[in-house]
Amino acid sequence: MFAFATSINRKLMALLLAVTIIPITVSMIISNYYIKDKVTQQSIHENQNLLALGKNNILGYMDKVNENSLDVYLNINKSNSLYALIERGESPNVNVPVFDEKNNLQIYSHMLNIYQSTNGIHQIQLQIGEGKLTYLMARGFFRRGINQPLEWPAGHGSDSKPFVEATHTSAHYNLDWSHAVKEESVFTLRRPIIRTPSDEVIGYLSMDVKSDELNRICRQLTMSSEEQLYIIDRSRNFVCSVNGKKDQSQLKWTDQVLASKQENGVIKWKDQSFSGIVIYDTLSTNYMDWVVVKQLPYSYLYESATAIRTINTSVIAIFMVLAVIASFLVSYQFTKPIKRLIGHINQVQSGNFNVAVPVDRKDEIGILARRFNTMIQTIRDLINSEYRLEIANKTNQLRAMQAQINPHFLYNALQSIGTLALHAGAPKVYTLITSIAKMMRYNMNTSESIVPFAMELNHAKAYLELQQQRFNEQLTVHYDIDPASLSVQVPKMLLQPLVENYFKHGYETSGRNGVLRLFSEVTDGGSWLTIRIEDNGSGMDPDKLRELRQLLFRSTGALLEEQKSIGISNVWMRLKLYYNEEAEMSIDSAPSGGFTVTLRIPVQELEERA
Repeated sequence: MFAFATSINRKLMALLLAVTIIPITVSMIISNYYIKDKVTQQSIHENQNLLALGKNNILGYMDKVNENSLDVYLNINKSNSLYALIERGESPNVNVPVFDEKNNLQIYSHMLNIYQSTNGIHQIQLQIGEGKLTYLMARGFFRRGINQPLEWPAGHGSDSKPFVEATHTSAHYNLDWSHAVKEESVFTLRRPIIRTPSDEVIGYLSMDVKSDELNRICRQLTMSSEEQLYIIDRSRNFVCSVNGKKDQSQLKWTDQVLASKQENGVIKWKDQSFSGIVIYDTLSTNYMDWVVVKQLPYSYLYESATAIRTINTSVIAIFMVLAVIASFLVSYQFTKPIKRLIGHINQVQSGNFNVAVPVDRKDEIGILARRFNTMIQTIRDLINSEYRLEIANKTNQLRAMQAQINPHFLYNALQSIGTLALHAGAPKVYTLITSIAKMMRYNMNTSESIVPFAMELNHAKAYLELQQQRFNEQLTVHYDIDPASLSVQVPKMLLQPLVENYFKHGYETSGRNGVLRLFSEVTDGGSWLTIRIEDNGSGMDPDKLRELRQLLFRSTGALLEEQKSIGISNVWMRLKLYYNEEAEMSIDSAPSGGFTVTLRIPVQELEERA
């Protein structure tokens, strides 16, 4: 747990895995549920439409059978019509054998027409009266019986409504001809023949219809062997079955379907015998009341959804594996440069500043590496600057000490001489000795390396007072000093070496009265201090001027090695060390004579450097 909390690699990998795996998993769950529900609803809708179409086909076929059964009333007013023959045959006073002998051929002809008009008829039975006369026709065979022990169909009696008996094995109606006509699976349309205009039943026309045609229509309503289709009547008798169970008592949903008052509907069923969807539609006419039912097991119903889910799961699994690999690679590539940067930081922590992070990126990590390299370079430069500045200061101190001969004794001696000169009435001598004493005291004070510009200016004035005494009226000094510049902190020994340069190289060889100008100004809203020292000396040869300018462009280390006195190069070197390359120095010399040194340094708080 601690390793996880302190490792950005593990955190990043966990985050990448979370933002990929969680949405994919949630999406898979939602899509599976949606697909499952969508497939179920679509399958139910398609099967309802299919049942509606099959219902129309079944009703059309049954209506045709029913219409053909009405041929018994054809030409009802003619004496030789089938109805007229039945009515005479049912008469109480009729001689049955004589009637049969006289009219059986006409009855045969009428029954043959009905038999041939309907596709799929197995046999037709005509019953006149309750057992008086019975006629049976099948495949061109014709049998008749007189005074047979037949009654009206059980449960219907003298009911004038036609009805359909569920599928059963064909019977011979007490007229045995099994040697000529084989038994078939049939359903029977029974039409009572009514004495018009009353409702008295005088006979029955029974049409045994082969179930083949009905089975053919039902098979068209199934699309797979997994689907089961049933047609049942209100007495729970099965008219037709496609892919159905042999033991139909296992169908527990029949009670709920038959009890439903809706014309059609859908039932979700689940028990030990069946788990799935039950879709039903009613086939209701004046001669039959059937229900067509279709079973769709969940295993079959979700088969396509399961296939889609399997494909989706496989694809998602592949993507998840790729996501894991990508997360590992991304986190590794992301943290690798950070670890490398940490390694360099550890080296710096151990004291090795000669390190540099290779940078080959342009993103935030690349920026961080470049900033780290810049920071290390800055630290390295600061260390070198401090070291070189300390060497320069120590060197200057050493040179000053080498020039000292018991400096305190010399300073006190000058004080005594000045006092004697003042007592002797020589104030000018006292002033000169005081200037020398001030210069010696300023030079010997090595505890300060940063001073206000005013102190530097006073030191330069003391030096110039001695030079003016030396050259009398041949030297003129002009001061143009900005009061705002007096409080600016500057490195010590900044002005005097530049002023001294005039007397070393320009004044004595010019052959004319010397003029020296000192100028200072704070510019750019107090951000920069400009110092300019101008003279009218002999100037500098162009070649030497170019050589001096080239020297000023050299590195700080080279300047430190080249300097042998506190002159222009020494001042420039210390400015670069103090102001980190921000200070500027320019030198100019006119062909007619004169030399100008201009310093431009930033106004900032400098740290005291010994």
